[in-house]
Amino acid sequence: MARRGKNMLKRGNMEHYRIVKEVIDNWDPKPFLHYTPEDEYDPEIRMIVELLPTVTSVENLAVRIHEVFVKMFSVDEVFAIPNCFPIALEIYSKIKDLKSENQTSN
Repeated sequence: MARRGKNMLKRGNMEHYRIVKEVIDNWDPKPFLHYTPEDEYDPEIRMIVELLPTVTSVENLAVRIHEVFVKMFSVDEVFAIPNCFPIALEIYSKIKDLKSENQTSN
């Protein structure tokens, strides 16, 4: 039996992926998107989405975003935890809003 790639997103994570992609692409931390394909940050976005079930707070998400980008791009001031906090807050808030919407529609 063939094993699916570990970066394959589960169906339930597609909304989370969309949210994270929108926020990360708008952030464009390495100003790549004006001259690279729009999927430039997709590996990092997938990694962040895979970590979301273990995230317990905005602060924790900021640390996880920092870790992902440092791992993928090495150390950079752009990826300092304080710089990741507004991005984490936006992602966390949008996902929380999505969960609230889903609960009220059920």
